[in-house]
Amino acid sequence: MTPTIMLDRLVEHLQSVTENFEMQTNIPGIKKAPQVVAGYLSEKKPAQKQEVPDYPYVIVRFLKDNDDNDGAVARVKIIVGTYSQDAQDGWRDPLNILTRIKQELLARPVFGESFRVEKPIETDMPEEQPFPEWWGSLTLNVIIPQMEEEGGFL
Repeated sequence: MTPTIMLDRLVEHLQSVTENFEMQTNIPGIKKAPQVVAGYLSEKKPAQKQEVPDYPYVIVRFLKDNDDNDGAVARVKIIVGTYSQDAQDGWRDPLNILTRIKQELLARPVFGESFRVEKPIETDMPEEQPFPEWWGSLTLNVIIPQMEEEGGFL
């Protein structure tokens, strides 16, 4: 199993967690569930040229991995971006999504049949926010199947 397979399975898992959200987008009058993508969002376009609104989104991003004698662990960041003209409470939207994702991962840490989320799960909401866009993130460790050594020494 590779980190890219793990990311794809986590995206699938998170789509089921976020599919019932109906959130404000960066296009007036349109609401939708967050798009969930691995890696990076596609090219940013002005709101009036977007077929599908950029916001809200959930990005599942690989940071690094480590293989040692105890197993293989990947470090993953889940970035949530939302859009709200509410300067007082706009921050609540990404925190709400992050909390729901975190609750799901704590309740059911195994996903894609082969991967397991391990504690700690770190939540980050930066103090500086690019109003009217809001964001936060989760950083987590995922246990991934480790390749076994073939053969041996002579």
